[in-house]
Amino acid sequence: MTSQTDAGLFDAGVREAHDWIAEVARETGLDERGALRALRAVLRALRDETTARQNGHLAAEMPTLIRGLFFEGWDPGRPRTVEHDRAGFFHRVRVYAGDDPAFDVANATRGVFRVLERRIPGPMAQIVRMLPRDLRALWTPSIAEQTAERHQRLVGEERVAKQGALHAEAGHERGAAMAPHQNRAPGEQHRGGPLPNQM
Repeated sequence: MTSQTDAGLFDAGVREAHDWIAEVARETGLDERGALRALRAVLRALRDETTARQNGHLAAEMPTLIRGLFFEGWDPGRPRTVEHDRAGFFHRVRVYAGDDPAFDVANATRGVFRVLERRIPGPMAQIVRMLPRDLRALWTPSIAEQTAERHQRLVGEERVAKQGALHAEAGHERGAAMAPHQNRAPGEQHRGGPLPNQM
């Protein structure tokens, strides 16, 4: 028997998946059925461009039902596609969409890319670097690239801060070691006798 908690989680997953589809519909001008077809087709074509490990990282950020679209029919043992170019990608999108001549592949790809960029910018910033150059031209660079750049900047700032802290700590230790000599009065005796300049 399904608990109310399980039912609530399922309902939340359905709503989140619906939000993704509605967002694709807004980006592409398609109705919900067409948006679902576009999302499924582009996700599968994108899956064929990347490694199994990259697919795992990418899918982990997706809602459960969208993840199901992504992995539907996937064979992890199948070799990656060799057609790493825009024409090959568009061909796979069209095939996954049902090979409908009226289906606007470029519009669907751009729309889904924009949704992925907003929804999961971090993983997509990594994936987009793996795409063929002519396919990357369809990618809106704003969110994904800014996220990656911001991450790199924060890592660099953290590294500089750690180095500064280490230098400061080392300087403090050197100062502490010199302090007993620096704090002696002019006439103060060494342990073994008068100061060298008074002998």
